[in-house]
Amino acid sequence: MAQPTSKTQFKEFCLRKLGKPVIEINVDNDQVDDRIDEALSYYQDYHFDGVEKTYFKHQVTNSFVEFSVLEEGDFVVGEIISEYADNTTADATATATATIVAIDITSKRVFFKKPITGVFSQATYVASPTFSTKHGAAANNRRQISAIHQGTFELEYMSVPENIIGAINVFTPESNVSMGNGIFNAKYQYVLHNLHDINMGSLVTFQMSMQHLQLMEELLVGAVPLRFNRHTDRIMLDMDWNSLTVGTYIVVEAYSVVDPTTYSDVWKDRWLQNYATAKIKYQWGSNLTKFNGMTLPGGVQFNGEQILSDAREEILRLEEEMSNSYSLPSVDMIG
Repeated sequence: MAQPTSKTQFKEFCLRKLGKPVIEINVDNDQVDDRIDEALSYYQDYHFDGVEKTYFKHQVTNSFVEFSVLEEGDFVVGEIISEYADNTTADATATATATIVAIDITSKRVFFKKPITGVFSQATYVASPTFSTKHGAAANNRRQISAIHQGTFELEYMSVPENIIGAINVFTPESNVSMGNGIFNAKYQYVLHNLHDINMGSLVTFQMSMQHLQLMEELLVGAVPLRFNRHTDRIMLDMDWNSLTVGTYIVVEAYSVVDPTTYSDVWKDRWLQNYATAKIKYQWGSNLTKFNGMTLPGGVQFNGEQILSDAREEILRLEEEMSNSYSLPSVDMIG
């Protein structure tokens, strides 16, 4: 039969390696699925073909509150908006405040970099000096928030997809002294003033100058410290977030798992097939150990301990093979 290209086919492939349908494999379907998921997780953690290097981009955004109704002139850029728990003037205690940086009447959104105090919530009410002047300070005269969005400046972290399992480097627009717009780019200036030497002479000087520029960046700017935990799906950057510009991108060099749902060739990996089969065999032996000493008609006895022992040895051998043949060496061991 052809190599498996889906989880269902992979499951049947592993069971046939154990003897199905010639002999009965005493393992529940859910147990088989669990052992395959366990094997796949181990494969993605340690096998160099289980992950791939990728670049994840995050656009810097402002926070905003969205209203069900927003009219022209309700708020103005630069003023402070205040959030209240209800829509009566008797409630004079603001639960959150922020300075408006932009207004979009079409989408009924008011943007701000981050709250000055508190955190804005959905279904609360917002007012401002301009709003009160326009509509009066009568009761039931505040705009209700229908939706909120916490932007980059407010969160001070980047959310990443669940398939990202490692982050190793970050590139921000403000962290490179050689970057700039047009004539303000340092590399542009160098080439502009040394174009003749670059075209007519050796490129050694140009290469050394670029390395010197990179050294200046490392000394004067430094790398942005990065913290990442795969269970939180967040990348934390220890930097001044206010130095970023709305609309620019932060690029993170990361590793993502190779999803077998998208890339079905994963199910054809020989090591994964053997490891998943050994895991299922271990589950089989564990199930049968519950019946040790039981004699079937004809004098046949279960020997779950032997199956369990064989599976344990196969798993240890395959994990050692993974460490020696299929895992990338640790960083401090390269070279």
